[in-house]
Amino acid sequence: MPEKRALIKTIVLIVIITALGFSAKLFPHGEAIWLSNQLAGLFYVTELSLILYLFFPDHFIILLVIAAFLLTSMVEFMQLWHPAFLEPIRSSFLGHTIIGSTFSWLDFPWYVGGAVLGWLLLRWVRKS
Repeated sequence: MPEKRALIKTIVLIVIITALGFSAKLFPHGEAIWLSNQLAGLFYVTELSLILYLFFPDHFIILLVIAAFLLTSMVEFMQLWHPAFLEPIRSSFLGHTIIGSTFSWLDFPWYVGGAVLGWLLLRWVRKS
């Protein structure tokens, strides 16, 4: 378990990043479609990096962000698979937000950006 100050920082960051991620998903479509489709991926990886830190505070930060990137990439590739039992989940806002519905190579640069942001935030959290 991280020390109390680092734990509080991490939880506050998770709440902020989650709110930003949902806000990006809810952003109006049209000219800003990239915002709801790709930018949310940046927040997704960052949030997952912070969550992994809560469970594995003693691990190297780089391993946590790589794990977050790989897990998110795995979810992205699973969007190529459309079994009947997942379709009702994907049709809801929360299901679409968490597991997505369509694969896009354009998401991966945003995932890398999320890993970098997660790395920077975790370095800041750990300094406490």
